[in-house]
Amino acid sequence: MKKRFAAFAFLLVAFQPGLSVPPSQSNYQVVFTQVPFSTRLHGGQPGRFLLNAAAENGSRIVLLERRGSPAVLTAEFAAAADPSVSFDGKRILFSGKRTAQDRWDIWEMDPDGRNKRQITRDFGNCREPEYLARSSITPPEFDNKVRWITFTSDAGGTYQEGGPELATSLYAASLEPVEGRGSVTWRTTFNLSSDFSPTVLQDGRVLFTSRQRYAGGPEKYPLLAANWDGTGLNLFCGTGQGAHFKTMACEMPDRTLVFVESDNPADGRGRLARVSFRRPLRSYEPLSRGTGPYLYPHPSPDGALVVSYSPGEESYAIYLFDFGKGMPGEQVFDDPEWEDLDAQAVVPRPEPQGLISAVVDSLSWGQLHCLSVYESDLPGVKAIRKGDVKRVRFVEGIPAAATKQTSSPAQSVPDGGARLLGEAPVEPDGSFFVEVPADTPFSIQLLGEEGKVLETMARWIWVRRGTSRGCIGCHENKELAPENRASDAVRKAVPWVLRRKK
Repeated sequence: MKKRFAAFAFLLVAFQPGLSVPPSQSNYQVVFTQVPFSTRLHGGQPGRFLLNAAAENGSRIVLLERRGSPAVLTAEFAAAADPSVSFDGKRILFSGKRTAQDRWDIWEMDPDGRNKRQITRDFGNCREPEYLARSSITPPEFDNKVRWITFTSDAGGTYQEGGPELATSLYAASLEPVEGRGSVTWRTTFNLSSDFSPTVLQDGRVLFTSRQRYAGGPEKYPLLAANWDGTGLNLFCGTGQGAHFKTMACEMPDRTLVFVESDNPADGRGRLARVSFRRPLRSYEPLSRGTGPYLYPHPSPDGALVVSYSPGEESYAIYLFDFGKGMPGEQVFDDPEWEDLDAQAVVPRPEPQGLISAVVDSLSWGQLHCLSVYESDLPGVKAIRKGDVKRVRFVEGIPAAATKQTSSPAQSVPDGGARLLGEAPVEPDGSFFVEVPADTPFSIQLLGEEGKVLETMARWIWVRRGTSRGCIGCHENKELAPENRASDAVRKAVPWVLRRKK
């Protein structure tokens, strides 16, 4: 088969809002993943790409130079995928398997494939690495900054809700020794289902897709954002606008977030959409037209958007997206024998803001403060009269351990279940202040007289070790600032302590 590719001109520039250089006048190396093309897999299992389950044995990472065929960087690996270019453009993270029987591990190499080193070992299947800013976890000065990465792994060893797949969580790991502690690896998300597809924002946060399972309704996959250490978790772009499944997000120079969305990830019809950072919950805009699936949008250093696109039965190729027409524009590269995916420019780019961490490993608790349970945009909560909520109940989510066996291979793995953490009083102004077990998924119920359940939180949340988390209300309007006042619960200055029962 004949390979087709566009020429590049050498231009090392930083991301700048509004900068746009015609592709024919720009040139930079591009690194991307190739997966062997199979008509059966391409047409029969389209959802595998949206869920990033496509990098089977034979996948590889390649580097595209000007006017040449791509150079294979991972020939000694049975499978390799998920490239991520460092901020100085001098190193590349990736996930790889040396043999077909190995688990996935995170590796790092030079852009030419030399000087490979293994980052993770014996830590489940590790995928989707991304470089983080240099940050410190060493109080009180916090001046010992080291390089961190984030990645996903199933090292937790639990099934996601509804099974039978293992759930993946986000982790952060130091690439350099931390003073007095050596190498550090933290789990940073504690959802009962999978969190995946991380991207690092310029403000230092990590944005990712989170699988949310709702009783009696469809699964939803909103985009959540948290600090790199898992603190400050918040909804960034939910399922109230656009499709229920949002993934593969990237930050553009004009402060918009472009992502792939689908009504059903199993059908593989990924469309492009975007929201603005200024109003991510109210600025949804569809970008692509037609039915062809898109994958892996990435900004280029000259202001364009690089995407993988397939018109249908053909393999994925790499294109520059035409915003005006809402469709693929100039083709960058195509090898019909391979799915060409996840293309990124190997150039320097601005480093995100570094954030110190408030996580205290030695502590087993965290604190949660709510200003008012009556502050909400949910009809059910808005209908509750002030003073009717007497207590809040905390329910811990118990994951299903991967060692659990079913009577039949075809039988789905049962859910793990839930147990009571405890209850806490709600003050007259609707506030509460509690101390809860840290790094533990829980949901909250609002209780009225005689323990009647008035409303139940739809998803799991958690608090990191030794940290405090605050919320305005129960699913409040996130575009409104809270009233500037001290709540009754905070005035008491002592949290209501919940302890997991033995």
